[in-house]
Amino acid sequence: MIILGSGSDYKIAEKSVKVLEEMKVPYDIKVASAHRTHGRVKDIMTNYTDNVEVFIAIAGLAAHLPGVIASYTTKPVIAVPCTGKIGGLDALLSSTEMQLGTPVATMGIDRGENAAWLACQIIACNDDNMKEALKNKRESYNQKMENDEKDVIEKIAGEYYTKSERVEHERPAVKKELVLPENTKVLIISGNYSNMEIVHKITQTLETLGIGSNYKVVSATRTPDKLEKYMKEADAQVDLYIAVSSLSTVLSGAMVSHTTKPVIGVPCTTKRLGIDSLLSMVEMPPGVPTATMGLDAGENAALYVARILSIYDEDIRNSLIKYMKTLHRNIYYE
Repeated sequence: MIILGSGSDYKIAEKSVKVLEEMKVPYDIKVASAHRTHGRVKDIMTNYTDNVEVFIAIAGLAAHLPGVIASYTTKPVIAVPCTGKIGGLDALLSSTEMQLGTPVATMGIDRGENAAWLACQIIACNDDNMKEALKNKRESYNQKMENDEKDVIEKIAGEYYTKSERVEHERPAVKKELVLPENTKVLIISGNYSNMEIVHKITQTLETLGIGSNYKVVSATRTPDKLEKYMKEADAQVDLYIAVSSLSTVLSGAMVSHTTKPVIGVPCTTKRLGIDSLLSMVEMPPGVPTATMGLDAGENAALYVARILSIYDEDIRNSLIKYMKTLHRNIYYE
């Protein structure tokens, strides 16, 4: 279900619709403001969502709509912040920096198409046909790049344009194989050991929810061949991934490039407050989304995993509901 905070955001929603139509995914469209028509949002989420698997919330300015939607469901919510008075940064931060317990997967500003691609990846967790369609779509990008290259050469190549000669070289061999425990549903990859505190928050929360996970420390820039090999081997063993990264988050982008399964990103705080990590993780190009959480929000990343898996797994859904009740008691002393 696509929910717009304002009818003026229809062009962003149109990007989502085009992808869903291409991938043959049934969808509904609603318009409701979290601030001006809160009762309408509540009514939609209470009475119109029995068959909905994923929500796409499109909003700008103080974009509270995704969080309000997340408060009324345990299903995954994807936020699309829209360009506003300060370039959409207000909406971006409103969407990512959610309280513990109400995780929202945020896309780049105005990236309605990536919200739909992530929705397709979530659906593919339990749909082999969608899984195959996503792989075919990703492979088609190669042909598009080749066509674009030819067009660019025709437009700008001059007298000294010289086509590079292809000479075959072997990449350094990575001998170690990635073999995960049988019950592993989530692979967590951190770019370095300095982020291990966030990783431990994720693993502890997943363990509480009864979701098997494993983690590795792999650098996308220092050992790219190792990362590629691990991703290929992990794809047959896990349902989805979590990327934990700081500074320029090349890791999350590299992981997304190696899989069509959901990648949940956790940007980490740095000397620049983590804004560098957040922006380089969330602002992905069309077709390759990262489901970005708030800064250091490891627990919310784990809860978002549970929201995805609970669509198809009743045990995980019950564990998630139980966890949320416990969380509420701990926070509000009920």
